[in-house]
Amino acid sequence: MKLEEVIPLVGNFGRYQLFVALYTGLLCMVGCMITFGDMFFAAETDHWCQVLPAENCSIWVEFQANCTDVKKSILLPPPENENSKYPHSNCKQWDLPPGYEFDPYESLSQDANFTNDTVLCEDGWGYDTSQYKTTIISDFDLVCDKRNLPSLAQSMYFLGFLVGSFVCGSLSDWIGRKKVVFFGLFFLAAGSIVTAFSVNIYMYIAARFFAGFGNMGFYIPVFVLVVEFTGGSWRTAVTMAVSILYAFGYFFLATAAMYVREWRTLCLIISLPTLPFFIPPLFMQESVDWLVSKGRTREAEDVVRRVAKINKKTLPEVVFNDEDIQEETKESKSTIPPSVIDLFKTPNMAFKTINIMFNWTVNNLVYYGLAQSTGDLGVDEYWAFFVSGAVDIPSLIYATFGVEWFGRKWNLVVLELVAGIGCIATVFIPLGIWRTVVAMIAKFGVAASYGILYLYTSELFPTPVRSIGLGMGGVAAQLGGILSPIILLLGKYVESLPQTLFGSSAALGAILLLLMPETKGRPLPQTLKEGEEIGKCWWMCRKSDEGPISSDLDNRLCAESSLSNPAFDSKEADDLNEN
Repeated sequence: MKLEEVIPLVGNFGRYQLFVALYTGLLCMVGCMITFGDMFFAAETDHWCQVLPAENCSIWVEFQANCTDVKKSILLPPPENENSKYPHSNCKQWDLPPGYEFDPYESLSQDANFTNDTVLCEDGWGYDTSQYKTTIISDFDLVCDKRNLPSLAQSMYFLGFLVGSFVCGSLSDWIGRKKVVFFGLFFLAAGSIVTAFSVNIYMYIAARFFAGFGNMGFYIPVFVLVVEFTGGSWRTAVTMAVSILYAFGYFFLATAAMYVREWRTLCLIISLPTLPFFIPPLFMQESVDWLVSKGRTREAEDVVRRVAKINKKTLPEVVFNDEDIQEETKESKSTIPPSVIDLFKTPNMAFKTINIMFNWTVNNLVYYGLAQSTGDLGVDEYWAFFVSGAVDIPSLIYATFGVEWFGRKWNLVVLELVAGIGCIATVFIPLGIWRTVVAMIAKFGVAASYGILYLYTSELFPTPVRSIGLGMGGVAAQLGGILSPIILLLGKYVESLPQTLFGSSAALGAILLLLMPETKGRPLPQTLKEGEEIGKCWWMCRKSDEGPISSDLDNRLCAESSLSNPAFDSKEADDLNEN
């Protein structure tokens, strides 16, 4: 029995696949909350120099209720930036004359020794606690010359994503998917819980880095397990359902943040749920595809029989025999394990890898850029964040059916164009509801394309390097994640720059995808040779085992195969998939 015939035999989607998919989706929901929790941990609020902190207006009864506002109006200069949303400077105070005594009825200009000079805050800062009781900004005084550290912390979180993608993607193909799930989950739980007990910004940054490492570290192997255990007819629906559960993380985080206004408590609320997730992997099975690719067919057959028993399916006496799997395992006999190098060994594989990596970068850049900028749309930030997550659900529902109707590639092209045009359009729309609507249309496009990109990547790369390929996509994606907070900072200098960069990069990614093959209806490639044959362009087909291409017809057919891949939708491919 060939490998592609095994999963339909044990059930394309039975009780076991439901268990793995539900586990993955719920854990992704927690991962979503941990990822975006920083938006509320590091929420910006009004801050000002704490001038004369001991003065409480106690001798002026009429000013006791608003003493802080009175002191701000007298002791703080106007803002340096005329576009500031605050009526006072956030980082400077008037240079008080020697022996100055506060009097709410007298301005500083009435003092004969007042020089009209400003100085940096001398006694720390005060913070507006009407919305957020505590944030990392107020706890660690991340204002003025330290105002960029919260963005650096989020960039470091995505750097953890990048390192986790590379390390755990490779480990997953070397030592197996199941072991790496535990490895990544440990770092996610430890990093996110330790974050709540950070004593300074540097400990916070380090803890967030490890949480990001674990978040992507567990996701790559468990997602690959879902893909490799699910039959072709169910694969799209299952992977999109996992992404929809991820979107539910927005809802829970927004709701929790509405009622819990202290960042440490909120951090623990979204981090402690990681602990029960160590139990289900004990009952998960290793990937059959991976075991066969390593030549461990006896273990693979044991796994198949256990899954079939759970799904209440009957198997033949012999599942695998040497003749059936010899072709699929011959590439794995080398003592050298698959590595990133295999993704760049040939022009075709290198071109596909680089193209995919760029599109992962673009999707992550735009997705997280839009998600992190909901507070800049001119509407309530809790509800804007809630709606931003809600948009993901219809977008992924569309993606579930759209990839079957129109294929993977063309959906990615159109959806990325929608995201790009939507981002650029927001530049020309004033703050308020209509800018929010257009931004959510862009979010719809990028959320759907991001969900499809996971599926497309897992179908494009062959089994020996599937996790590495997905991991490299994750590595590239996190370059976008690292850049998104930095690009959003540029908006303080040129307001339209972030959305322009988001939109133009998405449009370029859509154009490059036109050169990629379609994977709809094609069985998962099992060997490096099968992966190499997918989507060769004419200049990659000049030579073959039989010699150079001998006619213009052969040359044209090779080009057509790479650009449109009509064979993927042929009856033969459909028959193979059904088997």
